[in-house]
Amino acid sequence: MKTSYLFAHWFKTISGILFVLSFILFVSFYAFDQFGNFEYKAKVFAIIGNDGFLGNNDIFDWVENSIVDEVLATIVIVSGVVFAFAKEKHEDEMVQSIRLHSLAWATIANYGILLFCYLFVYGLPFLNVLMGAMFSQLIIFIILFRYKMYRFYTTQQDEE
Repeated sequence: MKTSYLFAHWFKTISGILFVLSFILFVSFYAFDQFGNFEYKAKVFAIIGNDGFLGNNDIFDWVENSIVDEVLATIVIVSGVVFAFAKEKHEDEMVQSIRLHSLAWATIANYGILLFCYLFVYGLPFLNVLMGAMFSQLIIFIILFRYKMYRFYTTQQDEE
């Protein structure tokens, strides 16, 4: 079966390494104060932006902003999507079935976590929950898919 929506297999190694490194840096950037102080300010185009918590909204204007978190988030998302949806060395119907089930369970788990946080996290900390929701489905999918593929390959070798 032809799967045109998957990336080539050779992207997997490069994107996997880039995903792990950028995710560690991204988490470190938000978890530890010394990384949070690292800033690289640049003028960026903003559809909507402001100059502080209660500042004036700038619409379709150039604003000065630290771009470290945006760059790291972009690398995490792009490399994560490429890693998650790169073809396996031997892509067949079983691998596609594992991929589909992992994606379905990742979606269910992600929305379960989001619903729990929606009911029990309030105020500004909920913004952190929403930021985590951007990455959680991708990360849950990658973990589930890699684990199920590991189990598939180990049980297949045991049968031989």
